[in-house]
Amino acid sequence: MAADAFVPPHLLWPERAMTDMTGAQLSTYRMGGLVDELYAPNNLDDVRTFCQRLRTTQRPLTTIGWGGNIIIAKQGIRGATLWTRKLDWVEQGSPTTFTLGAGCHLAKVSKLAADNGLTGGEFFIGIPGTIGGAVRMNAGALGQQTSDVVREVTLFDRDTQQIHTWPVEKLAYRYRHSAINPARHVVLQVVVQFKRASNSGQVKQAMADSVHFRKTHHPIEPNGGSVFRNPTPTEERPEPWPVGKMLDSLGAKTWVEGNVRISPRHANFIINTGGGTSTEVLTLMTRMKTAVWDAFGLTVVPENILIGDVTAEEAKLWRNLTTPPKTMGIESVG
Repeated sequence: MAADAFVPPHLLWPERAMTDMTGAQLSTYRMGGLVDELYAPNNLDDVRTFCQRLRTTQRPLTTIGWGGNIIIAKQGIRGATLWTRKLDWVEQGSPTTFTLGAGCHLAKVSKLAADNGLTGGEFFIGIPGTIGGAVRMNAGALGQQTSDVVREVTLFDRDTQQIHTWPVEKLAYRYRHSAINPARHVVLQVVVQFKRASNSGQVKQAMADSVHFRKTHHPIEPNGGSVFRNPTPTEERPEPWPVGKMLDSLGAKTWVEGNVRISPRHANFIINTGGGTSTEVLTLMTRMKTAVWDAFGLTVVPENILIGDVTAEEAKLWRNLTTPPKTMGIESVG
């Protein structure tokens, strides 16, 4: 344990608590402060024990999977943090159906489908995250999305203190959204169903093409994935409006804020060049959002999310990012 690690006086589960981990170790941005109590359950029995102990306390709960799409605050995370990476079991229920632990990496899910002669999981191959996170945000790529294959989700409800199983209809899926509330629900496992592939060679080629595209078009430096969601087409604007292309047309690939910058490979990615902070990321995101609004009249919504014990400065920046530009009147953070 680090000499300066903070040890809470009453740990939720003392024999399993990790008290010396930081956001830099848990997020793909490689930034963020100390995490008070980190727990990495191995199976559903561990999760049930964790949840039972959580029922006796009012401490905050944060859930982290692979650590993509999250910006961890400079001051770290207070309360208990559930790290789902070890919840990576796979159980086959039928030739096309699988039950997956929430911590299964999406590349593993994609390969699982392909190795069983199935299609529908190709798009997962290049998404850096877990099935639990993909289910919550309805992650997608290559014209596919997670809702296409999900059949049911088992989750822990912090409000009712119970574990529930939801059919896909209850998830109310739409573009990059579900009814799962990360402040209330913790995804534990997922049932997915794929389809028989008529040509398994085409499936594997599509996966290889996706991996190649991401390797050549996405940054290799520490980053949090796509910063903003692409605007949903409307009747007035039926054509796609990729955020990266809009920002690229504005010269954004040269924009720098302290130790973070917009990737020279893709303008909808922010990279940490070493020692970057959440405040720098949020400041650069604000510049990106404002530029798109000023040039195109489009509101972009963050795909990266801020978590943890935020400072007043971080809170103001985040409010600016989650408020429509017409009304946000950029708050001073200086």
